[in-house]
Amino acid sequence: MASLNPRLALVAASALALLPLSGPAHAQKQILEDRPVTEKTLLDRIQIEDFLTRYYYDLSTGKAKELAEYFTEDAVLDVDGTVAKGHAEIAKLYQRPEGASSPAATAQRRRGHMLLTNPIINVEGDVATAHLIWTGVMNEGIGKPPSLYEEGREYSELRKVNGKWLISRRFISSDSGLPDRFDATYKPREHR
Repeated sequence: MASLNPRLALVAASALALLPLSGPAHAQKQILEDRPVTEKTLLDRIQIEDFLTRYYYDLSTGKAKELAEYFTEDAVLDVDGTVAKGHAEIAKLYQRPEGASSPAATAQRRRGHMLLTNPIINVEGDVATAHLIWTGVMNEGIGKPPSLYEEGREYSELRKVNGKWLISRRFISSDSGLPDRFDATYKPREHR
């Protein structure tokens, strides 16, 4: 039996070690991550950033019923471990607890805003991913300084449906200011 050349053995072992990385999951991950912005993807990237900003604006103004429309019909929304699937469950997740006042009702005294920062948006055709940090800022009144009330991270997968970007999967992780209703489901985690 002939002995194998040590260099050839090293090359063969290296190639075998890389095989699991060449499967469909790895290919999908490469498509959705670390994509350069090109002239072709720039408009989609701007549309996605505007879309997410509008979503958070609607959230802060109390338009809970309309928020499900930002998602595909088969979307999954995971907020700190509480999972909703499809429009009906997503709309229910965003409903305010009975008796809670809406942001519009308290607008004279308080006003909250959501800041979106550090966006990493990758586009490949009709699919995209978005990673960002969100920070809630509360303004108690015109003469008072603003305060931070929550912060966290978001990872979203989006699909273009009939020319419009929609969220197909979204994972929200609080890093501070977790609302009490998520205490039972919260666990620290990293996004993909």
